[in-house]
Amino acid sequence: MNDVPERIGQSKNWLERAAENLPGYRGYKERELRREADKLQRDFIAERLEAARRQMEELELALSRMGNLELLGQIDATARKLRTVFDRFRYADYGYAGMFDAVKVDQEILERLYEYDVQQQAQARSVQELVGVLQADSPSLRSDVALLDERIEVLDEAFAEREHLITGIGR
Repeated sequence: MNDVPERIGQSKNWLERAAENLPGYRGYKERELRREADKLQRDFIAERLEAARRQMEELELALSRMGNLELLGQIDATARKLRTVFDRFRYADYGYAGMFDAVKVDQEILERLYEYDVQQQAQARSVQELVGVLQADSPSLRSDVALLDERIEVLDEAFAEREHLITGIGR
């Protein structure tokens, strides 16, 4: 996923390549392509998080079948945090700013947003991998879920930095 902007650029048709020679169009189109690449990155991250959330539902089901209900509250709270982070990535602002918008998003910020989202891929994979090894009958399930909860919070806090890049303010 790291070469998304290059692949988008390579997929241009002859009309798009010809239009790049129009004054002002090239910069506009580059920003649009950067926004599209950023959205693809965020979608990739969101897919990893959604897969982890579905695995957590399976874990909850396995625990309830075993009659081990004491951890369901902790796991459910962690699953809700995961869903919140998923929603934040899936529906995040993608850096569009109209001509008269109060907050302008320039090419440099779009580059930083994309780089940020690339870095978040590793964290999302880490969350998905940890959820993948959780077992309902594991004696360390409580501490493993606590570790997962911490990783989700780190990902959520890092997302606030992304919002700060666009708006200049925290959440």
